[in-house]
Amino acid sequence: MISYAICRDLPQSFSNCVTAVDLSQSAIDITLAHQQHDEYVKVLKEHVANVIQVSADEAHPDCCFVEDTCVVVKDTAVINQLGHVSRQKEIGPNAEALKQVPTLKNIVYMKDMDEKATLDGGDCMLVDDHLYVGLSARTNEQGAKVLEKAFSSRCKVVTITALKDSPTLHLKCLVTQVNADTLVACSNPAGKELIQEIKQKSGVDYSVIFVPESVPANILALGSDFAVIQKNFPESERILVEELTEKRGIQLKALDMSELIKADGALTCCSVLIP
Repeated sequence: MISYAICRDLPQSFSNCVTAVDLSQSAIDITLAHQQHDEYVKVLKEHVANVIQVSADEAHPDCCFVEDTCVVVKDTAVINQLGHVSRQKEIGPNAEALKQVPTLKNIVYMKDMDEKATLDGGDCMLVDDHLYVGLSARTNEQGAKVLEKAFSSRCKVVTITALKDSPTLHLKCLVTQVNADTLVACSNPAGKELIQEIKQKSGVDYSVIFVPESVPANILALGSDFAVIQKNFPESERILVEELTEKRGIQLKALDMSELIKADGALTCCSVLIP
């Protein structure tokens, strides 16, 4: 059960985001981006009792991607030092929002623990008592070690190296959790290698639902019986409906997030979920 969610408004400057997508070929429709983000927040409010909505910051076009700014495990939150320097000042308002969550007793800053550490929350996946941290262009070994120290008594931190030299932006671009036993992953070679390393290092034989595309491999589970998936990926959607709804009884809501995808955004990027 999710008790709190933190999200942040999408700024008018969103088109200036950091992205690997060639926007000259397909520019972001800012009006549509706002509509899509508003629908996302609406779904959060329908399924999470307490949603804390942080105002946009026009100086930081990527600020709606709040997941990257922190990692929360049980009663502790780590405020990250983001891997792209242009995004590092996004953290302040989100840290203030975390202070409104009564179950959080400790809020620590990664930079105070190691100035050389960098980490994006999109590289972190908490599954039951395992926190998987993927090394990437944005997340370094020092960042992973900060989480090991901060969460040492709260979960097992497992560092994943499969994507370290990969063009994939974040770990959650290829895998996300449904629940403590089940993951969704992309069936491409990088996704399969990632799953192999996760299983090998954790010793947990997760049930894995493979989908053919990377974007719909990122789902947003809002409790045990509801999840948000990406619209406009028909084969992946068919698989997810069959595996999650028909076999497991999980209700699904498909959202069209086309404009956020152009900003390298995924469903989990736009919220921080706190049990």
